[in-house]
Amino acid sequence: MMQESVYCKLVPNAGVADSVIDGLNKNKPNDGLVQVLKITEKQYSNMEYIVGEQKLEVINSSERLIIL
Repeated sequence: MMQESVYCKLVPNAGVADSVIDGLNKNKPNDGLVQVLKITEKQYSNMEYIVGEQKLEVINSSERLIIL
């Protein structure tokens, strides 16, 4: 696993992106790691989603205690 949290920020151009990164550098945490990946909007739109099968197991019971 590469990350626990992922945050995205959309900016209008590379200059603004660089200023956002400068702000991150000025406020970097003492501990931990911040990784930045700059991509274009076109690259972002080509993202592929790989999703497994969603399983919904609904237990329909009037009992108060259910041991699984």
